[in-house]
Amino acid sequence: MEKMKTKGKVTIGAILIVALLASTALLFAANTSGDASEEVNINKESYVTHRSISQQPTSNALTEKIVNKTYTPTNEIFLIRNFTEPISVEEIKEKREEIINNFIDVMGKPKHAIAIATPEVPEGVRIVAYGFRIYPNGVTAQYVGMADDDEESVQIIHEHAQEWYDKYEVLTSTGVLGEPHWVEIGRNEGEIYHNPHGGVDDNYVLFQLADDTSSTRDWFAIHHIFCMYPGCHVYGSNWRNDYGRLKHDWSASDFGNPQLHDHDPMGTHTGTQTISVSLGPSPALQWSYTQPEVTTLDESDSSIELARWKETFNSEAAQTHPGGMEPGSSCGVNQPTSGGTYKLLDLVAEGHFKLYPIPAPATLTHTWHISVVMK
Repeated sequence: MEKMKTKGKVTIGAILIVALLASTALLFAANTSGDASEEVNINKESYVTHRSISQQPTSNALTEKIVNKTYTPTNEIFLIRNFTEPISVEEIKEKREEIINNFIDVMGKPKHAIAIATPEVPEGVRIVAYGFRIYPNGVTAQYVGMADDDEESVQIIHEHAQEWYDKYEVLTSTGVLGEPHWVEIGRNEGEIYHNPHGGVDDNYVLFQLADDTSSTRDWFAIHHIFCMYPGCHVYGSNWRNDYGRLKHDWSASDFGNPQLHDHDPMGTHTGTQTISVSLGPSPALQWSYTQPEVTTLDESDSSIELARWKETFNSEAAQTHPGGMEPGSSCGVNQPTSGGTYKLLDLVAEGHFKLYPIPAPATLTHTWHISVVMK
């Protein structure tokens, strides 16, 4: 399987990476407040990312002097800030809406829903990096990096943000047109770091079932990619991984009659092994991953439309190195009678750390409020 990012994420085996049209030199030259200083006229044939290589931040620049900068090509936005002047959720929503509206004006509404997600910012934490782009096929990608007031955490986020920005690839799902098949509609990468405890990745890929036979129901599925980075690995502290908790709360949906259809892995899995995930409805959406020396416990409850898991790190090796899991779930909802933006689910990742050898717990939580724009 291919990796989503250099820290060890996997994508769906059924996804093909295709090359996008070569970039041209058109660019919105943006100031520190994020306002565009130049209008760019685009059309359907030229709706690609326009970047000026000389104006892209480099990894070294990110870690040295470049803060409070906004890069705004025609179909993406990329922001780097420091802790004292962070990115607000309101700014994220505003810039993201501009990009989506621009896309619809030029390309029209795609056949599938347009996926968006808004992060929940814990008290005392700041968003110091943000990226959002929409590809010509209507698939969205987003990155949110959050840190505490520690400069080392901010530097880690800035470096990861640069990796996200440099990774420009269009991913499409395979399937037979006219027959039911899963289509990727969005992927998000979110992370939170706190010195000396560690970091948590809360990434996902969102799918919609296309060409199904139902005229009243829509189906969505999510591939959750979770990882914990203990403080001993990131900061050289004595903090270790203890356990993680993941939650897919489909009951938070604005759609009518959300029903958890499937979730995996089920049951209890202990020890290093390969876990296979398969989600319905047919055709099955499948992937696999290898878990470290952990115990994965399924705590899902279909009576409240909630998929959830607990992963406990058992060995010293598992506690002191990055590790996680990749569960998934699917849900059916009533088709809306009109277009608009609808809340789909809340996706929550909790990383619980412990101070070795003292049982002093600490928790980092990252939450996505996931919505879709329906035509």
